[in-house]
This record gives sequence, structure tokens and C-alpha cells, in this order.
Amino acid sequence: MDWKFRLEEARIEDYMLVLGVAAEGPYDVKVRSPKVVAVLRKTGDNRRFPISVNSYFPLEDMDTCMVYAEYPVNIRSIFVGGTREDIVISFDFIYGDTHICNIPLELSRAPEALEAQGLSFRQDTSELVLKGKGSGSEFLQKAWKTCQAILGPIHQLLTHVIAALLLPWFFLDAVASILFDVSKTYPRNMGSQFHRFFAHISWYHSRFCKYEFGLTGIKMGFVKFFFLLGHLLPVKKNRVFFLSSRRDDMTGNFSFLYDKMKKEPVADMKWVLEPREIAAMPLKSMARIGYYAATSRVILIDDYTPVISRLKLRKRSKLIQLWHACGAFKTFGFSRTGKRGGPKQDSLDHRDYDYAIVSSSEIRQFYAEGFGIALDKVVATGVPRTDVFFDKQYKKDIVEKLQQQYPVIKGKKVILFAPTFRGYGKLSADYPKSQFDPVEFMEQIPEDYVLIIKHHPFVAMEYEIEKKWRDRILDLSAESEINDLLFVTDLLITDYSSVVFEAALLNIPMLMYAFDLRQYIAGRDFYYDYEFFVPGKIVESFPALVEAVCKEDYEAEKLAQFRTRFFDDLDGKSTERVVKLIYGLIQS
Repeated sequence: MDWKFRLEEARIEDYMLVLGVAAEGPYDVKVRSPKVVAVLRKTGDNRRFPISVNSYFPLEDMDTCMVYAEYPVNIRSIFVGGTREDIVISFDFIYGDTHICNIPLELSRAPEALEAQGLSFRQDTSELVLKGKGSGSEFLQKAWKTCQAILGPIHQLLTHVIAALLLPWFFLDAVASILFDVSKTYPRNMGSQFHRFFAHISWYHSRFCKYEFGLTGIKMGFVKFFFLLGHLLPVKKNRVFFLSSRRDDMTGNFSFLYDKMKKEPVADMKWVLEPREIAAMPLKSMARIGYYAATSRVILIDDYTPVISRLKLRKRSKLIQLWHACGAFKTFGFSRTGKRGGPKQDSLDHRDYDYAIVSSSEIRQFYAEGFGIALDKVVATGVPRTDVFFDKQYKKDIVEKLQQQYPVIKGKKVILFAPTFRGYGKLSADYPKSQFDPVEFMEQIPEDYVLIIKHHPFVAMEYEIEKKWRDRILDLSAESEINDLLFVTDLLITDYSSVVFEAALLNIPMLMYAFDLRQYIAGRDFYYDYEFFVPGKIVESFPALVEAVCKEDYEAEKLAQFRTRFFDDLDGKSTERVVKLIYGLIQS
């Protein structure tokens, strides 16, 4: 049976384009999370936007199923700066291993009903067209931008004046929220009551003014001052600026690019590596960030970096995102719009990237969707830090180093237990101890195995290991690089962690201990249906995990297909390709 698709909804309500698509096709009980994505295009730009699946169920015959997705798309914020051109919309559909681009649509209503909404439908290409308002005269556009530039600061000043007059109300609201819990409170309202009180007032003021008030706002003002000073100088053609809010040393992707470019004196390299929040950063770092962001030709980041997202970079500067994870696993960024922890549709976070580096051509679409950028800005060069997995000498040195550091692993089979965290970020990160007892686990595992525990850095948890078990159980969560530990690993036990991509490069068998799979899909979800793409056997209970280890039942045959899907080049030359991109920008 082939899939059939209908465009059920296409209407505009207060600048929100409500899109609804229904699909009917063969039912697969293993598919838990079908996907519908709207692909919006205009001249020279495009955007992928997920349409939330509201209902998915099998029909009475249990051979077919229905999928219905509907979500309002903010047509003013889909493209940065808006657009007055026509927007052409098509839809992609993902169901298990089935991926249909530009699905063939039928209309559930007369075309005239669409036209009344400023829409039209191209039957031959199954594309919906949202009619633009025309480009308008260049003079009027410039005049409007000038008015915005003049009126914007005036509007901001007025809101600050009104906010100052409303301070007594903010004061009373803070008292009510803390003492009586009758008002919405500052989202991260922690610490002493004194701290919570002033944090709440600052938060309320910021919401009213749409401006960062308090220490963060003051420090960003400091950054912007040096950023504007840097505008007095031309962009330095060969300057490459490494900026990280994730790490405080030159590691990960940064280290590979830095070492490679250091050998070829072409780039003038500068860096600021500050894993602290903006409010906690020292002024010296803030000044350097502002100055280098204004004067660098290429800016490299390796995660969401709030300080750079608040600056409007110069046209000559190019921003490259070297995302810290490989492959495409858990949804992130704009793929999570409408879900807890996801961004608002009009957020500008991520959307100023000129290039994003990924490991394979197949996953470019997901990074374009997550970052809210055009597909051609996502480049499949490979991830620089994965080059180490092709370096035989490095592997030999690391194995010798770890065996000297932890003699108990020598001559043993090593199981690496490396799950990801539960929660919505660093502040709420946790892992349920009740789901994995290392002693109970090792009591049932043959004696030629050693267990290494490596929790996610966000998880502040330690197991109490009795002395008699310390020659078989090592908790290295607070030490050792996980990539290095993979070189001595014979079996990886994980769940939803992106470590599976690195482990696949070393052909390490894996077990996916997914005891809370349904809850995780509901709260976080994946780009692919979990059962269809993970590179190892899925177990959903502790006894099943123990049994799979004892029987060495890992379904390792999944590894080869997994590597092919998520890595275009298995040659250890990803760093060279990224450096070539950087040098191309420097020389242009």
C-alpha cells in the first residue's frame, strides 16, 4: 500500500499560517514518532520547519494507520528580516525508514478557499504558495529601516521610563511570589530569599522592557562597547577567532583545527574560552570577545554561544558552527519549537551561522532545521575531532596510558556504561540510580569483565563502590575524556547519548539500555525513529540488559549500516576539509 496525503488545513490567522497535513499508509508497530516537515523557500533562501504530529493511530484492520500533523507557522519570522516575496511550501514525511520528500498532496477543500487566504496550490508539483506583498520601492524600504533605527531607541527609552514607574508593582509581585507563591516567579529562582527577591524584580523588568536588565545586561553592554570600537578598524583578513562557552581549554574540534593551522602560518589565531555564563565572565574576556568579534574574518564556535548571538556581526565576518556532537540523534534547536525547552519561532538564536559543519550529507537537513538556516549553509566536511579514531599511534599511546593509570583494565574485557542525562539542561540534569546498580550488575557478569562508569558532565552523581569491588568497577565520571575511554572499550552500554557515533567509528558493539523510551520520545524525541537507526540491541529492563551481556547478544550487524549513514568519509581527513573551508574564506 502506498502512502496518501491530504492538505487538510492552510489558513492565516494574525500572521500565523496554520498548516495541517493528513497521511494514511502501512502501519508499523515499531514506528513511534512519525514526522512531517514544512519546507519553505524563497529566492536564495530556504527553511525547514517541523509540523507537530497531533495524532497517530492504527485503523481497525491494523494494517494501515493515520497520521495528522498541524502547527501554526509565524510567517513574519520564518526568514530573518522577513520577506515580501512569494513563499513556496512543500512537505517532507518521515515514517520509520521511509523518507518521502515533497509529498504528493490532495486538497481537502476547493482551491478558491485558499485564494481567499492569499494562498494558491500548484497541483503539478504539490506545492503551496503564500503570496508576498511585492518588493516595494527601494526608497520606501530604506525609509522604513531609517525610521526603525530612529524610533527603536526612543521606544526602548520610553519602556525603561514606564518600567521605573512600575517598580512598586514589581516589588509587591516579588514579595507575593516568594512569601505566598501566588505569582509567576523568576524561572531560575534559587538561592537565598534576598537573592530571589532582587532576581525576580530584575526578571520582571527585563520581560517588560524586552531588554536584559541586571548584571548580564551590563556586561553585554561592555561587550558591545568594545565591539563598536572594533568597527573603527577594518576586519583583519586572516584573523580566525576561536570562541567557546562550552570549554575552558583548546580541546575537541578546536584543538584539531588549531594544531593544523599552527603548522601553516596563514591565520592570525585568537581565542576566548569561557564556559561561564555572561554574568560571571571577567571583564577582560568580555572586552576581548567584543574586539575580536568585530575584527575577525572567521569566527569559530562549538555550541550555542549566547554572547555572539547578541551581536550583529559585520558582513565581512563569517561565523562557523562546529557543533560538539556527531550525527543527528536527539532533536535540538528549532526542531523543538513548541516543546518544553524549545525556542520561540521568532528567536534569532543560531540563525546567523554562515556555515555549520556536519558528518554526512544525509543529516544536513536536520541541522538546517535545528539551526533555522538554509540547507546550503550546512556543509558535510566531517567532524574534526573524529580524525583521532583513524590515528593508530594515538590509539596505541592512549591504551598504554590508561592501562598504566588503571591497571585493573589490563587483560580484561571493558564495559563502558555511558548514559546521557535526564532533565532539560544543566540545572535539572539527573540519572535515576534505581535503574542501574553497578554492583548488582557485576555480580551477574563473568569475572573477566571490568565496568567503567562515565556519566554525562551535567550529572553530579557518584556511586559508592565498596572496596572489594574496586578491582572490577571504576567510576570515571569526573575524570578522563570519554573519547579516550572508547579505545579500551569492548562493549558500550548507553541509551540516547551521541557517543554512539564515535563508538561506531571504532566498531564497538553496543547495547541501548532504553528503560524510559516512551517518556524520552514524548519529552525530547529523535530525528529518526529510535528502533530503526540505533547501532545495537535495544533492552528496556535491567534483567534484559544483564542477559544480553551474558549471551553477548548485541546485534552488532547494525554497525556497518549506521556508519555509512552518518559518516560520508572514513579517512581521518575531516580537519583538512574544514581548514580548507576556513582558508578559502580568508583568501576570498
